[in-house]
Amino acid sequence: PCGVARAGPDMKLEWAFTAEAYLDQLSSKERSRVLHAVEHLPVMWERLDGTRLNKLKGDQIDLFSLRVGSDLRALVRRRGDAITVVDVVRTGQVEGLRRVTNQHEAASG
Repeated sequence: PCGVARAGPDMKLEWAFTAEAYLDQLSSKERSRVLHAVEHLPVMWERLDGTRLNKLKGDQIDLFSLRVGSDLRALVRRRGDAITVVDVVRTGQVEGLRRVTNQHEAASG
């Protein structure tokens, strides 16, 4: 996908501060679900791409959303052999960002 190197067990998985901070605010059950989903990304990238893992629209070609259950998303960036968990958000937050982005594009376009 997107011309980047294939994922595999040699991929690095990193966490941004914002993602770690939000993870600390989740219940233990939600935290466990996020950690479980994210830890499989290096070896499951190709199989998840287009199902639970979707490229985000916009200028950043390396940013993806990983669906974790019905209410959570892990925003991840893929650069070469590194996957960085940028943030963890609730689905409603993603929808709100889309609305704001669409309003901004309509106003400026």
